[in-house]
Amino acid sequence: MAWDGIPWFVEGTTASEETLRLIVDAAVGGGEGVIGPADLLVTALDVPGAAVQVGPGAMVAKRRGALGGGSQSYAARMPTPQQEDVAPTTVEGPRSDLVIARIEDPYGGETWPEPEDPAVGPYVWTRIISDVPAGTTSIREIAPDSTAVTLARIDLPAGTSTVTAAMVTDLRQIARPRSHTSRRYLPGWSAPDDVGPVTDEWEVFPIGATWTDKVPDWATHVTLHAHITGLLHPDTAEARGTLRVSVGEQHGATMPYGATQPGRLAVQAGHTFLLAPEDRGQMRDFSVEGIGAAGFTGVLRADAATVLALEVTYSQEAVAA
Repeated sequence: MAWDGIPWFVEGTTASEETLRLIVDAAVGGGEGVIGPADLLVTALDVPGAAVQVGPGAMVAKRRGALGGGSQSYAARMPTPQQEDVAPTTVEGPRSDLVIARIEDPYGGETWPEPEDPAVGPYVWTRIISDVPAGTTSIREIAPDSTAVTLARIDLPAGTSTVTAAMVTDLRQIARPRSHTSRRYLPGWSAPDDVGPVTDEWEVFPIGATWTDKVPDWATHVTLHAHITGLLHPDTAEARGTLRVSVGEQHGATMPYGATQPGRLAVQAGHTFLLAPEDRGQMRDFSVEGIGAAGFTGVLRADAATVLALEVTYSQEAVAA
Protein backbone atom coordinates (compact mmCIF):
# COMPACT_ATOMS: atom_id res chain seq x y z
CA MET A 1 0.00 0.00 0.00
CA ALA A 2 1.32 3.44 -0.94
CA TRP A 3 2.07 6.13 1.61
CA ASP A 4 -0.48 8.80 2.35
CA GLY A 5 1.32 11.45 0.32
CA ILE A 6 1.03 14.39 2.74
CA PRO A 7 2.56 13.87 6.17
CA TRP A 8 2.03 16.21 9.09
CA PHE A 9 3.37 18.80 8.43
CA VAL A 10 4.48 20.09 5.02
CA GLU A 11 4.06 23.84 4.48
CA GLY A 12 1.30 24.81 2.10
CA THR A 13 -0.39 21.39 2.17
CA THR A 14 -3.50 19.97 3.78
CA ALA A 15 -3.06 16.68 5.60
CA SER A 16 -5.76 14.03 5.33
CA GLU A 17 -8.28 13.32 8.08
CA GLU A 18 -6.56 9.97 8.57
CA THR A 19 -3.24 11.69 9.30
CA LEU A 20 -4.87 14.04 11.82
CA ARG A 21 -6.50 11.10 13.55
CA LEU A 22 -3.06 9.45 13.58
CA ILE A 23 -1.75 12.45 15.56
CA VAL A 24 -4.50 12.01 18.15
CA ASP A 25 -3.72 8.30 18.41
CA ALA A 26 -0.01 8.96 18.83
CA ALA A 27 -0.67 11.64 21.48
CA VAL A 28 -2.28 9.06 23.78
CA GLY A 29 0.09 6.24 22.87
CA GLY A 30 -2.68 4.22 21.22
CA GLY A 31 -4.83 4.30 24.33
CA GLU A 32 -8.44 5.38 24.67
CA GLY A 33 -10.66 6.71 27.39
CA VAL A 34 -11.16 9.98 29.23
CA ILE A 35 -8.44 12.62 29.28
CA GLY A 36 -8.58 13.81 32.89
CA PRO A 37 -9.29 11.82 36.07
CA ALA A 38 -12.67 13.51 36.67
CA ASP A 39 -13.79 13.75 33.03
CA LEU A 40 -17.23 12.47 31.94
CA LEU A 41 -18.14 11.10 35.38
CA VAL A 42 -21.62 9.54 35.41
CA THR A 43 -23.64 10.19 38.57
CA ALA A 44 -27.20 9.96 39.81
CA LEU A 45 -29.08 13.25 39.85
CA ASP A 46 -28.87 15.38 42.99
CA VAL A 47 -32.52 14.52 43.47
CA PRO A 48 -32.64 10.93 42.15
CA GLY A 49 -34.92 10.47 39.17
CA ALA A 50 -35.27 8.65 35.87
CA ALA A 51 -31.97 9.94 34.50
CA VAL A 52 -28.24 10.26 35.15
CA GLN A 53 -25.88 13.18 34.73
CA VAL A 54 -22.68 12.99 32.71
CA GLY A 55 -20.11 15.53 33.83
CA PRO A 56 -18.10 17.70 31.46
CA GLY A 57 -14.80 16.49 30.07
CA ALA A 58 -13.05 15.03 27.07
CA MET A 59 -12.21 11.64 25.63
CA VAL A 60 -10.32 9.80 22.92
CA ALA A 61 -11.92 6.87 21.08
CA LYS A 62 -10.12 4.43 18.78
CA ARG A 63 -11.49 4.37 15.22
CA ARG A 64 -12.96 0.95 14.55
CA GLY A 65 -14.96 -0.71 11.80
CA ALA A 66 -13.06 0.91 8.95
CA LEU A 67 -10.52 -0.48 6.50
CA GLY A 68 -7.18 1.20 7.08
CA GLY A 69 -8.44 2.47 10.42
CA GLY A 70 -5.47 1.30 12.45
CA SER A 71 -3.57 3.90 14.50
CA GLN A 72 -6.40 6.40 14.21
CA SER A 73 -8.41 7.95 17.03
CA TYR A 74 -11.02 10.65 17.49
CA ALA A 75 -10.81 13.32 20.19
CA ALA A 76 -14.01 14.91 21.51
CA ARG A 77 -15.00 17.22 24.33
CA MET A 78 -18.18 18.00 26.24
CA PRO A 79 -17.82 21.43 27.89
CA THR A 80 -21.00 21.34 29.99
CA PRO A 81 -22.83 18.62 31.98
CA GLN A 82 -25.46 16.57 30.20
CA GLN A 83 -28.50 14.72 31.50
CA GLU A 84 -29.50 11.40 29.94
CA ASP A 85 -32.86 9.70 30.51
CA VAL A 86 -32.90 6.11 31.75
CA ALA A 87 -35.89 3.91 30.88
CA PRO A 88 -37.71 2.37 33.87
CA THR A 89 -37.65 -1.36 34.55
CA THR A 90 -40.73 -3.55 34.74
CA VAL A 91 -41.72 -5.85 37.58
CA GLU A 92 -40.44 -8.78 35.51
CA GLY A 93 -36.86 -8.31 36.56
CA PRO A 94 -33.72 -6.14 36.92
CA ARG A 95 -31.78 -4.64 34.01
CA SER A 96 -28.26 -3.36 33.36
CA ASP A 97 -27.56 -0.44 31.03
CA LEU A 98 -24.20 0.75 29.72
CA VAL A 99 -23.41 4.46 29.39
CA ILE A 100 -20.99 5.22 26.58
CA ALA A 101 -19.59 8.15 24.60
CA ARG A 102 -19.73 7.17 20.93
CA ILE A 103 -18.41 8.63 17.69
CA GLU A 104 -21.04 8.22 14.99
CA ASP A 105 -19.10 9.04 11.83
CA PRO A 106 -21.00 7.93 8.70
CA TYR A 107 -17.79 8.30 6.69
CA GLY A 108 -15.68 6.12 8.99
CA GLY A 109 -16.82 2.66 8.03
CA GLU A 110 -19.75 2.39 10.44
CA THR A 111 -23.39 2.80 9.42
CA TRP A 112 -24.70 6.08 10.82
CA PRO A 113 -27.04 8.69 9.33
CA GLU A 114 -25.49 11.88 8.04
CA PRO A 115 -26.27 14.97 10.13
CA GLU A 116 -28.44 17.67 8.62
CA ASP A 117 -25.40 19.91 8.30
CA PRO A 118 -22.27 17.77 7.78
CA ALA A 119 -20.05 20.77 8.49
CA VAL A 120 -21.20 21.08 12.11
CA GLY A 121 -22.37 17.55 12.96
CA PRO A 122 -22.88 16.40 15.64
CA TYR A 123 -20.83 13.23 15.29
CA VAL A 124 -20.36 12.43 18.99
CA TRP A 125 -23.10 11.39 21.43
CA THR A 126 -23.70 10.07 24.90
CA ARG A 127 -25.67 6.85 24.47
CA ILE A 128 -27.27 4.47 26.93
CA ILE A 129 -27.15 0.87 25.71
CA SER A 130 -30.06 -0.81 27.44
CA ASP A 131 -30.29 -4.38 28.72
CA VAL A 132 -26.66 -5.50 28.56
CA PRO A 133 -25.52 -8.69 30.33
CA ALA A 134 -25.10 -8.29 34.08
CA GLY A 135 -21.52 -7.43 34.99
CA THR A 136 -20.62 -5.93 31.59
CA THR A 137 -17.62 -3.64 31.96
CA SER A 138 -16.94 -2.47 28.40
CA ILE A 139 -18.72 -1.75 25.14
CA ARG A 140 -16.08 -4.05 23.58
CA GLU A 141 -17.85 -7.02 25.17
CA ILE A 142 -21.08 -6.44 23.26
CA ALA A 143 -20.01 -4.36 20.25
CA PRO A 144 -16.31 -4.98 19.55
CA ASP A 145 -16.20 -2.72 16.48
CA SER A 146 -17.90 0.29 18.05
CA THR A 147 -15.94 3.55 18.11
CA ALA A 148 -16.89 4.33 21.67
CA VAL A 149 -15.61 4.77 25.20
CA THR A 150 -17.33 3.13 28.18
CA LEU A 151 -18.29 5.49 31.00
CA ALA A 152 -20.50 3.60 33.45
CA ARG A 153 -22.96 0.79 34.07
CA ILE A 154 -26.38 1.30 35.65
CA ASP A 155 -27.80 -1.72 37.50
CA LEU A 156 -31.52 -1.16 37.95
CA PRO A 157 -33.62 -3.40 40.19
CA ALA A 158 -37.03 -4.60 39.02
CA GLY A 159 -39.91 -2.15 39.01
CA THR A 160 -38.02 1.12 39.38
CA SER A 161 -37.82 4.40 37.52
CA THR A 162 -35.38 6.11 39.89
CA VAL A 163 -31.61 5.86 39.51
CA THR A 164 -29.70 6.17 42.79
CA ALA A 165 -25.95 6.51 43.36
CA ALA A 166 -25.68 2.87 44.48
CA MET A 167 -26.90 1.71 41.05
CA VAL A 168 -24.10 3.48 39.11
CA THR A 169 -20.72 1.76 38.60
CA ASP A 170 -17.92 3.96 37.27
CA LEU A 171 -16.13 2.20 34.38
CA ARG A 172 -14.01 5.04 33.00
CA GLN A 173 -10.36 4.60 32.15
CA ILE A 174 -7.83 7.32 31.40
CA ALA A 175 -6.58 7.31 27.81
CA ARG A 176 -2.97 7.93 28.81
CA PRO A 177 -2.54 7.74 32.58
CA ARG A 178 0.63 9.16 34.06
CA SER A 179 2.87 7.48 36.60
CA HIS A 180 6.21 8.12 38.26
CA THR A 181 8.29 5.82 40.45
CA SER A 182 11.17 6.72 42.72
CA ARG A 183 13.05 4.96 45.52
CA ARG A 184 14.50 6.00 48.85
CA TYR A 185 17.16 4.05 50.77
CA LEU A 186 18.26 3.98 54.39
CA PRO A 187 21.46 1.89 54.74
CA GLY A 188 22.52 0.80 58.22
CA TRP A 189 21.81 1.95 61.78
CA SER A 190 24.85 2.71 63.96
CA ALA A 191 22.51 2.85 66.98
CA PRO A 192 20.37 -0.31 66.75
CA ASP A 193 16.58 0.08 66.77
CA ASP A 194 14.14 -2.66 67.78
CA VAL A 195 10.54 -3.38 66.86
CA GLY A 196 8.54 -5.56 69.23
CA PRO A 197 8.87 -4.09 72.73
CA VAL A 198 6.08 -1.56 72.10
CA THR A 199 2.73 -3.36 71.69
CA ASP A 200 0.18 -0.60 72.28
CA GLU A 201 1.28 2.21 69.95
CA TRP A 202 2.61 2.39 66.40
CA GLU A 203 6.13 3.79 66.03
CA VAL A 204 8.29 4.73 63.07
CA PHE A 205 10.50 1.73 62.34
CA PRO A 206 13.37 1.74 61.84
CA ILE A 207 14.20 5.16 63.32
CA GLY A 208 14.41 7.68 60.49
CA ALA A 209 12.02 5.84 58.16
CA THR A 210 10.00 8.94 57.44
CA TRP A 211 10.14 11.29 54.45
CA THR A 212 8.42 14.44 53.23
CA ASP A 213 7.62 14.49 49.53
CA LYS A 214 5.78 16.78 47.13
CA VAL A 215 2.80 15.05 45.53
CA PRO A 216 2.56 15.74 41.77
CA ASP A 217 -0.45 17.88 40.94
CA TRP A 218 -1.69 15.22 38.47
CA ALA A 219 -1.51 12.24 40.86
CA THR A 220 -4.69 10.59 42.13
CA HIS A 221 -3.03 7.64 43.92
CA VAL A 222 0.27 6.77 45.54
CA THR A 223 1.62 3.28 46.20
CA LEU A 224 4.27 2.77 48.88
CA HIS A 225 6.24 -0.46 49.09
CA ALA A 226 8.81 -0.88 51.87
CA HIS A 227 11.33 -3.73 51.81
CA ILE A 228 13.65 -4.13 54.79
CA THR A 229 16.51 -6.62 54.54
CA GLY A 230 19.06 -7.78 57.10
CA LEU A 231 16.87 -7.36 60.17
CA LEU A 232 18.38 -9.24 63.10
CA HIS A 233 16.40 -11.64 65.30
CA PRO A 234 19.04 -11.91 68.03
CA ASP A 235 17.81 -14.89 70.08
CA THR A 236 15.17 -17.59 70.42
CA ALA A 237 12.53 -15.37 72.03
CA GLU A 238 9.69 -15.45 69.49
CA ALA A 239 9.13 -12.11 67.75
CA ARG A 240 5.73 -11.23 66.32
CA GLY A 241 4.08 -8.00 65.22
CA THR A 242 2.95 -6.03 62.20
CA LEU A 243 4.29 -3.36 59.86
CA ARG A 244 2.50 -0.74 57.75
CA VAL A 245 3.21 2.24 55.54
CA SER A 246 1.44 5.56 56.03
CA VAL A 247 0.77 8.76 54.12
CA GLY A 248 -0.04 11.53 56.57
CA GLU A 249 -2.97 10.28 58.62
CA GLN A 250 -3.82 7.51 56.14
CA HIS A 251 -2.51 4.11 57.22
CA GLY A 252 -1.99 1.12 54.97
CA ALA A 253 -2.93 -2.50 55.46
CA THR A 254 -1.03 -4.23 58.27
CA MET A 255 1.41 -6.95 57.29
CA PRO A 256 2.68 -9.47 59.85
CA TYR A 257 6.23 -10.42 60.70
CA GLY A 258 7.42 -13.35 62.78
CA ALA A 259 10.65 -15.09 63.77
CA THR A 260 11.47 -17.97 66.14
CA GLN A 261 15.14 -18.73 65.41
CA PRO A 262 18.18 -16.44 65.64
CA GLY A 263 19.30 -14.98 62.33
CA ARG A 264 18.60 -12.27 59.80
CA LEU A 265 15.46 -11.90 57.70
CA ALA A 266 13.62 -9.58 55.36
CA VAL A 267 10.17 -8.06 55.83
CA GLN A 268 7.94 -5.88 53.70
CA ALA A 269 4.83 -3.70 53.81
CA GLY A 270 2.89 -1.80 51.19
CA HIS A 271 -0.35 -0.12 50.26
CA THR A 272 -2.01 1.96 47.54
CA PHE A 273 -3.60 5.18 48.81
CA LEU A 274 -6.23 7.38 47.19
CA LEU A 275 -5.02 10.98 47.30
CA ALA A 276 -7.58 13.64 48.16
CA PRO A 277 -7.75 16.62 45.78
CA GLU A 278 -6.20 18.81 48.48
CA ASP A 279 -3.15 16.49 48.61
CA ARG A 280 -2.17 17.14 44.99
CA GLY A 281 0.72 19.50 44.58
CA GLN A 282 1.35 19.58 48.35
CA MET A 283 4.04 18.26 50.67
CA ARG A 284 3.00 15.07 52.45
CA ASP A 285 4.73 12.80 54.99
CA PHE A 286 5.46 9.13 54.24
CA SER A 287 6.56 6.65 56.88
CA VAL A 288 7.17 3.00 57.69
CA GLU A 289 5.79 1.94 61.07
CA GLY A 290 5.79 -1.13 63.29
CA ILE A 291 4.14 -2.48 66.41
CA GLY A 292 4.79 -5.61 68.45
CA ALA A 293 2.20 -8.26 69.23
CA ALA A 294 1.16 -8.58 72.86
CA GLY A 295 2.45 -11.70 74.57
CA PHE A 296 5.70 -12.00 72.58
CA THR A 297 9.01 -10.75 73.99
CA GLY A 298 11.25 -11.17 70.94
CA VAL A 299 12.42 -8.29 68.77
CA LEU A 300 13.59 -7.55 65.25
CA ARG A 301 16.57 -5.23 65.22
CA ALA A 302 17.77 -2.78 62.60
CA ASP A 303 21.53 -2.43 62.84
CA ALA A 304 24.55 -1.73 60.66
CA ALA A 305 23.71 -4.67 58.37
CA THR A 306 20.11 -3.56 57.73
CA VAL A 307 18.93 -1.76 54.57
CA LEU A 308 15.49 -0.23 54.00
CA ALA A 309 14.22 0.51 50.49
CA LEU A 310 11.00 2.47 49.98
CA GLU A 311 9.47 2.50 46.49
CA VAL A 312 7.03 5.37 45.82
CA THR A 313 4.81 5.23 42.74
CA TYR A 314 2.46 8.07 41.90
CA SER A 315 -0.29 7.15 39.45
CA GLN A 316 -3.35 8.59 37.76
CA GLU A 317 -6.73 6.88 37.57
CA ALA A 318 -10.31 7.94 36.90
CA VAL A 319 -11.77 9.42 40.10
CA ALA A 320 -14.75 11.53 41.08
CA ALA A 321 -12.82 14.76 41.59
